[in-house]
Amino acid sequence: MRKRSMDGMASIKSKQSPSPSRLEIGGEDDAEPWSDMQVRHSQEVGGTSLIERGLNFARSTRHSFVIAAVVIFLLFVALLTSSPKTTDSLATVVPIRGDAYLTTNEFAGIRVAKPNESVLVTGGLGFIGSHVVDLLLHRGFSVTILDDESNGHNHNRFAKELVPHDITVVGDLPEFGNGSSFTHVIHLAAAISVAESMNDPDKYERINYGGSEQVFNWIRDYNHHVSQSDDNSATFIHKVTAASSAAVYGDPDPALLPLRESAPYGGKSPYADTKYRMEGLMREFVAKQNESRGPKASAVALRFFNVFGPRQDPKNPYSGVISLFLEAALHDKDITVLGDGEMTRDFVYVKDVARAIVMSLLQETADDKATFDNFNVCTGKSITINTLAEQVRRVMNSSSQIKHLDPRDGDIRDSQCNPEKAAKGMEFTSAMPQEEGLEKTAMWFRDNQKLKRAET
Repeated sequence: MRKRSMDGMASIKSKQSPSPSRLEIGGEDDAEPWSDMQVRHSQEVGGTSLIERGLNFARSTRHSFVIAAVVIFLLFVALLTSSPKTTDSLATVVPIRGDAYLTTNEFAGIRVAKPNESVLVTGGLGFIGSHVVDLLLHRGFSVTILDDESNGHNHNRFAKELVPHDITVVGDLPEFGNGSSFTHVIHLAAAISVAESMNDPDKYERINYGGSEQVFNWIRDYNHHVSQSDDNSATFIHKVTAASSAAVYGDPDPALLPLRESAPYGGKSPYADTKYRMEGLMREFVAKQNESRGPKASAVALRFFNVFGPRQDPKNPYSGVISLFLEAALHDKDITVLGDGEMTRDFVYVKDVARAIVMSLLQETADDKATFDNFNVCTGKSITINTLAEQVRRVMNSSSQIKHLDPRDGDIRDSQCNPEKAAKGMEFTSAMPQEEGLEKTAMWFRDNQKLKRAET
């Protein structure tokens, strides 16, 4: 029998350097990639370094005073016009792995990977999953993606891919003893539409409930295999985080708003039902482990509210409302609002959601028992759909008209979230204001459209 062990966390220290933009991470035994991490400040391009160069140039000429004055004035203007609008854009950080440069806000509260930490991400090619993969790689984790490509094609050459693999097929999950080893699992693979679930409930039962059951059973069997293995390089899975949904609250009594995790189940769709019962599977998964000896994996379910951001597919009729609105506004088509538009939603930026997922994954329990918990992932602020439609028209500078149609079955009236449990329980608070996130998403839509045109 193998004994469960925990690797020590590599220390983080900053070293004094002639350049204030360099940050070195690691202990005495660091490998090269860990020490090459750099923080790139926007002012390196338009700030002090350029002014110093201008002065040096002026000093080398005869008419130094006049030229120096002109150079300083022009560089001063350049500095003012190039200064960032928001504090989160002041610095981007070179990834330890991968090619995603992230701001410090986008990985706040997330440590660097320990040696040999490896994460299996189901649904890692999708909208949310691809941002999670970027974040994990940025912090130095080894990542394996398992995806059937039904909800995204955001491939990442720095991650191992098991594609197309289906979570409902036992043989598609990673084989034991083939050299693959994991310490954590993020389970995002799912059928994702409230509206579609009303028309095809069997699909949601098969994937969201049956597929999740397969994943949790696989984790249990994987840990059992490792406990019996003589392979000293094999690692136990310590934690699984899975995507649940705010849809489990349904259309709540206004007295319950803002919604806490203790609010009763009120789902109005097969999608909500399968997500809620998936949480039940996670409770059972933990309870059964605590009834027996051997390695144990804790579990966390995250109830996402309305997630938006880059990579959300506007061509999917079941995509989020923001991506659908942006697509319409981009082409000056009608922005279609279902119902009177006074429904409220809490919109949370996708990179905040990715950060919440990884933060929950890396929490460690103090005892040897497996634990289960659930958390809302939201901003705590809601707006009406009518307000959102006007925001989209403004950021896209669009002439689109806002049209109202009949409400859709299964949709809820008001959604307002209480984020306190996540703030206290896993130290997560959203960093991106909704309107700023909308501007970033609109910019991505425009750039993505230009890229598609160039390709054709």
